[in-house]
Amino acid sequence: MIADIFDCHIHVEQGLHEYDLKISSGNVIFNFIDSYNKYAPLYPQFTHSLIFDYKNNFDFVANKIAEKSIAAIKVHSRIQQITEEDYVTLIQHLKLAEVKCPVIYDAFYFGSELDFQPSLKGLVKLATELPHLNFIVAHCGGHKVLEYFFHLRELKNIFFDLSFSLQYLNDTSCRMDLIKLIRYTDKQKIFFGSDYPFANPTIQYNHLKTIFYEIKLGEMDQQKIVKDNFLQLINT
Repeated sequence: MIADIFDCHIHVEQGLHEYDLKISSGNVIFNFIDSYNKYAPLYPQFTHSLIFDYKNNFDFVANKIAEKSIAAIKVHSRIQQITEEDYVTLIQHLKLAEVKCPVIYDAFYFGSELDFQPSLKGLVKLATELPHLNFIVAHCGGHKVLEYFFHLRELKNIFFDLSFSLQYLNDTSCRMDLIKLIRYTDKQKIFFGSDYPFANPTIQYNHLKTIFYEIKLGEMDQQKIVKDNFLQLINT
């Protein structure tokens, strides 16, 4: 039986009154600076991760990194309108900000603005040119989970966050791809997350427990995925 749960991917702008899973703590992700300034002080019991807004608020984010007041930074190509040509500049700014914390890379493909979708090629460029940084693939690549699994396996600084995709892709063929990723990826490199309120935390967790049962995963590895791995990564 799993002893404790940490949700590594939560949003709090709509409050937590409908959050229905019992957890010890979690990591709140802020996709906008204004949201961080407004809501972060209200949730001191959680760790906080902040968008790396290098185009508009570089100094602010760099100061938060220096202060060690955030657990991770996030790169979100659709929100930040990052194209394939922007990765050289992004890398330069990550170096300039002296980033040492993990980088959460949103890898969920969605919407019609194809120029600003996640880039597997761009992520590989980040991970190989910044080998001292750890990169968390949020949502495991969405419907491209198998591509992310195959092409990122050799990179030691790549980790996977299961948020949203467990529920959203459960009735698609991608579920088998998620099972393959969980079965064959180093169990220390996988994190449980909900992406609340965009996905229901209990449904996310129940889907994950079902997969644990199907692949006969041991309790120690289960505990790593649902809590220990993320905390160990951000505290390293």
